[in-house]
Amino acid sequence: MRAPTSASVREAPRAVARPESRQSEPVSGIQPHFVDVALEVGVEFTFHNDAIPGRYFLPEVMGGGVAWIDVDHDGWLDLFLANGRSLDPADANVAQPTCRLFRNLQGERFSEITAASGSGITLFGQGCAVGDYDSDGFADLFVSGYGPDVLLRNAGDGTFHDVTSAVGVGDPEWSSSALWVDLDGDQNLDLYVTNYMNVTWENHKACEYGGRPGYCGPKSFAAVQDSAYLSRGDGTFQESSERLGLRAENGKGLAVVAADFDDDLIPELYVANDMTANFLFMRRAEPGNLSASALLYREVATEAGCAVSGSGLNEASMGISLADFDGDGRIDIYLTHYYHMKNTLYRNLGNLLFDDDSYRSRVAATSRESLGFGTAPFDYDRDGDFDLFIANGHVLGPEQQPNAMRPQVLRNDEGIFTDVSSAAGPYFDGLWIGRSVAAGDFDNDGDIDLAISHLNSPFVLLRNDTSTKGRPFVGLELKTADGQRPIGGRVVLQTNGRQLTFPVSTGGSYLAAADDRLLMSWPETEELKDIDIHWPSGRVDRLGNDPVRLGQYWRVREGGAPGRR
Repeated sequence: MRAPTSASVREAPRAVARPESRQSEPVSGIQPHFVDVALEVGVEFTFHNDAIPGRYFLPEVMGGGVAWIDVDHDGWLDLFLANGRSLDPADANVAQPTCRLFRNLQGERFSEITAASGSGITLFGQGCAVGDYDSDGFADLFVSGYGPDVLLRNAGDGTFHDVTSAVGVGDPEWSSSALWVDLDGDQNLDLYVTNYMNVTWENHKACEYGGRPGYCGPKSFAAVQDSAYLSRGDGTFQESSERLGLRAENGKGLAVVAADFDDDLIPELYVANDMTANFLFMRRAEPGNLSASALLYREVATEAGCAVSGSGLNEASMGISLADFDGDGRIDIYLTHYYHMKNTLYRNLGNLLFDDDSYRSRVAATSRESLGFGTAPFDYDRDGDFDLFIANGHVLGPEQQPNAMRPQVLRNDEGIFTDVSSAAGPYFDGLWIGRSVAAGDFDNDGDIDLAISHLNSPFVLLRNDTSTKGRPFVGLELKTADGQRPIGGRVVLQTNGRQLTFPVSTGGSYLAAADDRLLMSWPETEELKDIDIHWPSGRVDRLGNDPVRLGQYWRVREGGAPGRR
């Protein structure tokens, strides 16, 4: 852990804050402390949203994605930042901003390698998805956008190549979040892309709110069907959402996650939709048994209890966090929502059933005066409970107040959440229009840092300087026998005081790709007994409690011994 430094801390231009907008409570126990070190470590970036006063073209306010990706496989997380461009079709031949890539120099600084790496693509960038789709050992990068998406193949020599047309994944719709996962059980990574709405240059308009203009919401535009690209096994893809059963009516998707919610080691897909019912796609055939006559997935969110709120209302779902928030061994779902709605915590009851637990857990009380987008589950104080970060900011435009909002850290104490943002550092005193959040340990010190994009303000890299001296951690980078992440698997850590469950998932937050390593921590008063890795194949590998492994990251391949990262 680093001690707090005098790093540059930047604040967004201040809006008029509502008196009730700060709900943070007095902090007891370990206080969170985060420092914005973006400028200090060499990352200077502001998303180009191309907003023009009075135009109210909705893509302007949705923000751009953030991705942690280990480009060169050296064990240090590199940073990709999606960028925008001009939205006016008349500017098609005008020089435009590009996306940016920064190489991590062992946690001390970042060096921009956009030009040298060939990653400086131009699009109105939205979401990011990281995965090794060609199984060559190097992480590839998919970038969604307003307009055609882009797939960058990592050549393994520090360069990327645009292979979008060659492999067949260039969806022209307005895409948001995306993820890589094996959808059909053939051991090849497939691609799921959430699409948002049919908003065009020709049909966009302003809407009136209290006599003042603003950006129109999701009820003003038609939904666009999500896309699912099945790998053919030769590096190319075929859009197969209908064949797979991954088509559902009226989804206006903004976030997606793949994880095992029912303990069968097969990942489900959960899609957060904006003011339409959320989707939960359950696989209903054995892996590898896909046939033309049998749909592989069934949409079950309504019967599972996670489609709408506990009151039966559609909510404006923006971002997703997954974790075992109440310590019962099951993976729960946290969703960010619109201003004056509550954020929602769906507690997993088992057997693919969920309950809206927002009020008992107090996440409702912490969220009504905010509009949340990106969110990240992380154990900032290493006590074994998953806490939450939420990036907040409105979407109606500067004429509407509040517009910029304070971000939040929620401390979790056995499933009950408390807003402790007031103690978390200067960034949390500022007003921001927060959007994408990607959690990752960029300095490999055993705590989670936060990469955050905004509208109209610079990118922020929050280094976690919370004082957790003496509290142990273990980090794991997991690979199946085929060299892929074991999505749908889980790790169970046993101490002499509790059992902690960590899902191997992908996707989540909003437009983001997080650190894909698992970071596990627990109080120093508890003794580690065992770490069991439950692989999607059904195999269980036990790592035991070797104290040498504490305080480090380890690479574990299915059936093999851990190797130091």
